[in-house]
Amino acid sequence: MEEQRDLHPPTLNAITEALLVRAQNVKGMPMRIVDDDGSIEPWEITLTCGKIAQQSVEEWMKQEQLTLQENEDEMQVVAGRVVAVLTRLDELEEELLKRCNNLSDEKSTFSLGVPLEELNASQISDKAAAIDAACLFDQQLRYNRAKSLLAMFLHEIEGPGLRRNNVVLPCMDVDFLSEEQFNALLVTASDAVDDSSGQNSVDIVESVVEEKVPKQSLHPVTIDAIAEAFILRAQNVTTSPLRLLDSNMEWFEVQYSIVKFADRFLEKHTKGNKNGDVLTWTEEELQTIGGRIVGVLTRLDDLEWEWNHRVCSSILGNPDSPDMIPYDEWKSILGLYHNVEQNCIKTLDMALLEEEDFARVRAERMLALFLLNIEGPGLKASGRTVPGGSEVDFIRDEAQLALMMPKLKE
Repeated sequence: MEEQRDLHPPTLNAITEALLVRAQNVKGMPMRIVDDDGSIEPWEITLTCGKIAQQSVEEWMKQEQLTLQENEDEMQVVAGRVVAVLTRLDELEEELLKRCNNLSDEKSTFSLGVPLEELNASQISDKAAAIDAACLFDQQLRYNRAKSLLAMFLHEIEGPGLRRNNVVLPCMDVDFLSEEQFNALLVTASDAVDDSSGQNSVDIVESVVEEKVPKQSLHPVTIDAIAEAFILRAQNVTTSPLRLLDSNMEWFEVQYSIVKFADRFLEKHTKGNKNGDVLTWTEEELQTIGGRIVGVLTRLDDLEWEWNHRVCSSILGNPDSPDMIPYDEWKSILGLYHNVEQNCIKTLDMALLEEEDFARVRAERMLALFLLNIEGPGLKASGRTVPGGSEVDFIRDEAQLALMMPKLKE
């Protein structure tokens, strides 16, 4: 049996690098909102986290001579954990400082990645300045802090959700801390936090129970956005690329365009129409819609290939089957262009530009695949919920729904 690869080192290296990027305040790669003046949006920080994760994973794969075909699952675990930690830095670091308040000496706090200057600062801005100054010149401190942040994430966020749902990922254990560090960070210090968290847990449960059912389904507006994105992508606009247009283009440029597209789309659909009607969404609903738009668009190539492959290898695409759907009806029923998918992008783009119904049917299928195979299982594994849930209630064809369901791994 092949020995399991340790995924903690590349994850820790990526988080360590991110702490340096934040301390350097690199232009175009914001890692925190310094002033609440609107100059930096939360999505820009998320995009930076994604860039760091992607670059770190690519570098790790190159060093270890790994391939996407053989190591995709490991790559996704590392990148997913890096993004998950970096997008939670504020809350994780706040908790880390609380736990270090119980430690009495500088050596102990340093081993957890917390300098005394940060611990003794009274203002949030002063704490940020203190940790940035320390991280700029102390690689060991950065690495210690990365270990603490990843340990807290694995032990208290990812681990409980996965184990509760009997989901196993590589390297779920916190085996990179010394016994003293583990006890200080995750046992002794966290006991005090756990003792006071009972009422918070009750409040969380009550808030979930009291959550109101959304006033309208989130699916129609999400499908509208994806259909609109298909049309925009088909235009191959170089200033807002939704796919790699040439060998000189980097994937993060496409990611940036996707996030901006989602941002503009939601802004347009929350300002109201000419009659003054305004669609009212809660903040959580907007985050769910935006997350789905970005999630689908960043995976379009894979989703399109997967849907075409599943249809072509099923009874729906088998000429000898009585259930086979005529090729000239694929666009209106399946959202696919027979014999054109993956063969002639230009022909496919022209059809999407000229046939609005084709774009919408295709958007429905891409969203359904995303919900059933990516978002739904992910939410189940983490024990979380989103407004309206992940049920696919906009596809009525049982045969298509069966094709879209997650494949069981052998």
